[in-house]
Amino acid sequence: MIYNRKCILLTVIIFLFIGIGQIAIAQDNTQTQTGPASWYGSKYHGRKTSSGERYNKNDMTAAHKTLPFGTKVKVTNPANNESVILRINDRGPFVGNRIIDVSEVAAKKLDIHSLGVAEVEVEVIEIPGQSLATATVAEPTIYAIQKGEYSSEELALQQTERLKAFDKHLTVELMEEKVRGKKIHKLKIGRFDDKQHAEAFNELLKDEGLEGVVAKL
Repeated sequence: MIYNRKCILLTVIIFLFIGIGQIAIAQDNTQTQTGPASWYGSKYHGRKTSSGERYNKNDMTAAHKTLPFGTKVKVTNPANNESVILRINDRGPFVGNRIIDVSEVAAKKLDIHSLGVAEVEVEVIEIPGQSLATATVAEPTIYAIQKGEYSSEELALQQTERLKAFDKHLTVELMEEKVRGKKIHKLKIGRFDDKQHAEAFNELLKDEGLEGVVAKL
């Protein structure tokens, strides 16, 4: 009997520990991020976003890498405590460690328009159809855009310069391979959290004649 009581007690303790742990994980994952934010404006005005909507630089919207479309977030500039409520309708940012791309009007309200990139806090306040207590952000999968099979390194470097002119922050890696005994040069463009992000950015490159093929790293 004592042995059975000990087993029951141990089971209850384990259950409580697991339950509390899950609650703690859910609470820790409050969907609050701190990091660099950028903004996009006239160049993309009227273009389709990843959600299918047309981007409007005068709407209170934003691009995020993983949050579901329709999610509402509170973005705060800690330098002046200015905040805006934005709706996620696009994917990005595609550069470095930036955590969100806000619309031009939002950038002006946050007073980061002249800075280009600034540190912000992003807090999720509403996810369509989900409770914030249990909502989770998807684990990123890394993709890149592979471009070209150049026999000349000079040609590959020329393409690299064009890509850097398109976005000076874009990471472009020059790779060498041997195919049937011949040396060829390829470009690996960017690092993206999922295939959808990479394909969206590849569409932007297509407008400049710089597109490649999306591949998983």
